Amino acid sequence: MTDPADPRRRSLLALLGASATAPLIGGCASPIQRQSGAPADVIDDPGFVAPPDGTQRRLALVLSGGAARGFAHLGVLRVLEREGLRPDLVVGTSAGAIVGAMWASGMQVSEIERAAELLDWTVFFDFDPVRTVLGGLGLGLVPGARLEQFLRQHLRTPIERFPLSFAAVAADMENGDVVPLNQGDAARAVRASCAVPGVYAPVRSRGRLLADGQVVSPLPVLTARRLGAVRVLAIDVVYPPQHSEMSNPVSMLFQSLIVSEWRQVLAERALADLVIAPEIRTSSQLGLGSRGWVIEAGETAALSRVDEIRRLFTES
Repeated sequence: MTDPADPRRRSLLALLGASATAPLIGGCASPIQRQSGAPADVIDDPGFVAPPDGTQRRLALVLSGGAARGFAHLGVLRVLEREGLRPDLVVGTSAGAIVGAMWASGMQVSEIERAAELLDWTVFFDFDPVRTVLGGLGLGLVPGARLEQFLRQHLRTPIERFPLSFAAVAADMENGDVVPLNQGDAARAVRASCAVPGVYAPVRSRGRLLADGQVVSPLPVLTARRLGAVRVLAIDVVYPPQHSEMSNPVSMLFQSLIVSEWRQVLAERALADLVIAPEIRTSSQLGLGSRGWVIEAGETAALSRVDEIRRLFTES
């Protein structure tokens, strides 16, 4: 296991910190009213509040993006729950933000799995032809309102009231900043972290135009370090480039994006103390119907490293 004081790690932290992350500071929080099914109180737009200087969190759990591959995070959480292991901080990007926020909010894995069973494509793709005709597409094919409504049914308190400290990572689409969201409206923060550019409308919050955190930090280990994590357990379910089959110009274009993202993943993997990468191989695109065996893949991967996980949680 790499020592956090290792000069190579310090150099990489400095390099990534200079080029790939920036806190969300400033901007006035505008009040928003929760929709039906949630308490009728006023909650701040999601934003970032830097921890006090010197803050340390003994262990952080970092959950990557990965679309439907993100169901594997639930399998890892099954193992952590059975072992009675709880981190001091949870940081998630995109799909990892959905799972991480629900768990950090106090939901048990079994509850999250039941919620996942309610997901279908109508939740993710609320395309509105009337909106398109009258107002145009705007900045996304779908507004993301149904996804936010689904999240709001399960995330009923502001992030700062979660039993576990949590941050959802989003991308500032105007300047490329990595934006950790650790305060305010949890559902809106997670929606921002999942807003795939061009597909979902981005989220405007505190003067920032926020979209999918996977664009700038698919495995947000550096964010966990900047929030005070002494040790980091990272769960990586990002699609690896070696799984691709390149057969035409379009597949080559997508491969170029995958390769670029993969370089970011490897850089942040190097900053973690332990990385769990479930084996998720398929000859076709994963869908919601794959959730069962993908969860099992996460559980199998965590069980195969359970002794290392225990040691990481018990080190002083």
